[in-house]
Amino acid sequence: MTEKIHYLLHGIQDRYSALYQDNIAELGTRDIVIASIGGSGQSLLGNILLELGLNYADPYIDALSADGTSRPVPAYADYRSRLAATDRYGGADTAEGTARWPRYVKTHLTPDFLVHRPLLGAWILVRDPRDALYSWHKFRTDFAKDPLDLKARTFAEWLEQPGPTGVSRLDDWASFYDAWAAARESFPRTTVTTFEDLKSDPVPALEKSLSDLGIDIDVTDLAPAVERSSFDSMRAHEEKHPDNDARDPMTKTRIMRSGTPNEWQSWMTPGLHRKFSTGHIAAAARRFGYRTERT
Repeated sequence: MTEKIHYLLHGIQDRYSALYQDNIAELGTRDIVIASIGGSGQSLLGNILLELGLNYADPYIDALSADGTSRPVPAYADYRSRLAATDRYGGADTAEGTARWPRYVKTHLTPDFLVHRPLLGAWILVRDPRDALYSWHKFRTDFAKDPLDLKARTFAEWLEQPGPTGVSRLDDWASFYDAWAAARESFPRTTVTTFEDLKSDPVPALEKSLSDLGIDIDVTDLAPAVERSSFDSMRAHEEKHPDNDARDPMTKTRIMRSGTPNEWQSWMTPGLHRKFSTGHIAAAARRFGYRTERT
């Protein structure tokens, strides 16, 4: 097997595992998928939804049922325990008092994997590709420590390695969001939220997106849910994880790493700027309001 094919098959397994395939079969007319590339703030948005008492499910770590419930898969218990909302979300059947429908379902898949399902809607979560890919790189190399990702000695090399679809991470980001933008008309309800708005002006951003999706919610609940989902709150929860007790602070591995918009300004180099400022990724980024050709 060539290295490129190995990357391709491994990447597709990342996004489309046997568990996820089983879970897709359980999706129906009351499910809303939340689509994002890794590193784009899915943990933040999911935590907010759970804090609001909504039914957010992660089909990469839980087994979903057609009746709207989900149950934990033991193999992923360690990962799940790091997420702040696990205090409210046991990964078991939908908690008492939690609305079962609509169910919000995380996905890193392109829409062609999902359009055959009669879904209620699609929520596109997007982050500046410079920050999203940097954050995803850190997760893959510092937390997940994936052997294939670790082959790249630098972030610049990692960007050029084949990603889940066999193309560079740069083209993968662009193709993913181009595909979701083009597929919006295939879903009865859609909305777009940026990570930057979730951090800088979260209440109006959430109110708009929930309204776009036809979700009726008490807006006075939004600010407390956002506060309970702050980076500091989520980091404090993860710091309680047993793995962190005896470790030197410099060697701890965390899901909650930074959560900072425009972090790219602290590490951008001329060479990296050229990668993000031209071609497919620059055009796709502009579609969502990001001008990567500027520094």
